[in-house]
Amino acid sequence: MNNNQIHQYLQNQISRSPSLLRSYTEDARGNKYLTRDLYDRVKQLIDNFVAGEQEVRIVGIPGLRGVGKTTLLAQLYLANYLQNGKNILYISTDQIVNELGSDLLTVLEEYQKILDISFEKSKEDIFLFIDEIHFDKKWTSVLKTLYDHSKRVFVVCTGSSALSLRSTADLARRVVFEKLYPMNFVEYMLLKTKYESFRDEVASVKVPVKDLPEKIKQAIMYSANADECYTKLAELDSEIKKYWLGIESLEIDRYLRFSSMPFSLTIKSDQHIYALTNQLIDRVIERDLSELGSFDTSTLSSVKNILLLVAGSSEVSLTSVTKSLRGISLITLANILECLEKAEVLIRVYPYGSTYKKVRKPSKYHFMTPAIRYALLSIVEGDNAFLNHKGKYMEDVVALTLYRNFSDKNTSPIFYDSSKGGADFLLSLSNQKIPIEVGYGKKLTNQAEATLKKLGGKYGLVVCDSELILKNNVVKVPLKYFLLM
Repeated sequence: MNNNQIHQYLQNQISRSPSLLRSYTEDARGNKYLTRDLYDRVKQLIDNFVAGEQEVRIVGIPGLRGVGKTTLLAQLYLANYLQNGKNILYISTDQIVNELGSDLLTVLEEYQKILDISFEKSKEDIFLFIDEIHFDKKWTSVLKTLYDHSKRVFVVCTGSSALSLRSTADLARRVVFEKLYPMNFVEYMLLKTKYESFRDEVASVKVPVKDLPEKIKQAIMYSANADECYTKLAELDSEIKKYWLGIESLEIDRYLRFSSMPFSLTIKSDQHIYALTNQLIDRVIERDLSELGSFDTSTLSSVKNILLLVAGSSEVSLTSVTKSLRGISLITLANILECLEKAEVLIRVYPYGSTYKKVRKPSKYHFMTPAIRYALLSIVEGDNAFLNHKGKYMEDVVALTLYRNFSDKNTSPIFYDSSKGGADFLLSLSNQKIPIEVGYGKKLTNQAEATLKKLGGKYGLVVCDSELILKNNVVKVPLKYFLLM
């Protein structure tokens, strides 16, 4: 594409983006989609930049496809457009590379011609909102150049979850990465009830209880012993019950099936949500895996079958999977799983122990959102997919909760006990090891007790749908407590 065509593309973007991006931020009736928690954090960084109060000039927003990155970017663009009104550009790198056959650097150079001043010499603030930046393979060098030479340019960019993984150490010092996750239960209920209040003024908004998530987290993860953990949680019981007042128990099931993904908020049809989740899976396979790894068409066609095998059994033996799927080698399967992990479809949990054990024993793979596991299992099991595997969806939620709390660590403290009868999770912190068992129905404490005894920890946890109970240094934590963390 020649420069005249790129120039025309940019002129169209400048004139059309406000109306185009509104379609990403409101429904067919004109009701605005509500903002996620991350919106306020990024908006504050933009406001601080405008006020000249900080050096942060680039924000990267990685995350699983479908968690709302484009909607968030559009909301930030429109807020900034209304506030500043000029020197603001929205572009999609996917469109630039795959439709226009160009690249990010060329487009930004042409934009400077439209501004009639270089980024380096501008005395006014310039705002760039770049969607799916990872589609340009040289995005890291583009951002580095922008940061080093243009102190009046602020960039917000979205990309695959591997965005922060692929950034160089040099770039990491220049970019603030704010990962966008699937919704937790509290965020889901807040946004759901706010939407309901738009349609029915009598509907009450389920506002989070101030500081309650942090108090639950401190009790569950940082108590000195089982008695302290139990006592702290018992003291929070009245606040927890107050939060749950008026919430139907079926909301938990709906959250486990669908509602960790924001697109479920405004869609009434379960079948439509199910179809969109399957489309999300297909898009990850077709687009994201192609970017993250070198896979041929035949290999990519096997990925959904691999995900189906993972969905049916969290513990994955590479050898047994390759026997089930002819034509896939051990190395290729390992690469596929690694790329699915980078795309944040999967959360990998290693067996606890030596490096030898981590290599020899199979890893466990949980889904970043139980909605993906449910969509996959529904292909095979239909209406039975939920009740048959409710415990696995609960494990996915626990895995996501732990991942959100510890993903910023250089080394993950999340493991599982690979010995027979061992706990589903083992949280290995600096001063203690906490086995965590997860289950549906009358879940016993035996597995958490066995791991606790073997490792000499101070207390263990069982997350299940029971009452709060203390037994043999193991605290049974009701799912209703854990979901509020």
